[in-house]
Amino acid sequence: MDIKVICSDADFYFKNGISKIIEDALPTKNKISFVDKINSESISQADFIIINAAHWRLYMCHPAYRFRKKSSVLILFTDDDSNISSEKLPVCYQSLTCISQTETVRNVKYKIAKAWFLANELNISYYRSGDCIRCKLPRISLIQLRVLHHFKKGDTVHQTAKYLGVSVKTVYTHKYNIMRKFYIKGDFLFYSFIRHVSLFELYTGSLNDE
Repeated sequence: MDIKVICSDADFYFKNGISKIIEDALPTKNKISFVDKINSESISQADFIIINAAHWRLYMCHPAYRFRKKSSVLILFTDDDSNISSEKLPVCYQSLTCISQTETVRNVKYKIAKAWFLANELNISYYRSGDCIRCKLPRISLIQLRVLHHFKKGDTVHQTAKYLGVSVKTVYTHKYNIMRKFYIKGDFLFYSFIRHVSLFELYTGSLNDE
């Protein structure tokens, strides 16, 4: 059987290692192959989708993920799985298997084998067509978008407050609320967040991954 894997981490050694782990974790002998592009077509064919991304990306809609195979396994390698609120994730992420980057190889194999068993042997479907209707994603207000617009331009809190005609405290409050919505901790991660996402994506709550 040919097992197709999508991996967002381009590191050769990581991909080589994870392919060996998947091979050992599955109950039957399989050929592991990686899919280069991440889009709706490749996602519809993938057996494993392995992501290594900033946590804030998990709380936004990924339209292409609606095309996931029923039996596919979604895995996140993270340095802090305690900071992920599973009940607030989009419905297409409800089956997410979180694996700490400090896990032993034995534990990684166990978690992958368990996720594969649940998705294939027990035929558990975590996502069905129409589930997007009930999805509860963080929403950014128009005033918060205006605040982010100024931050993306490089304006300071005081400059942003002056341009918007509000108090400095109000700007800080909007910034804090945005960080809380996306579980962002610290200024470094906040400015990385606004650098890597567009205002349109924030307004729609949907990332353009294709």
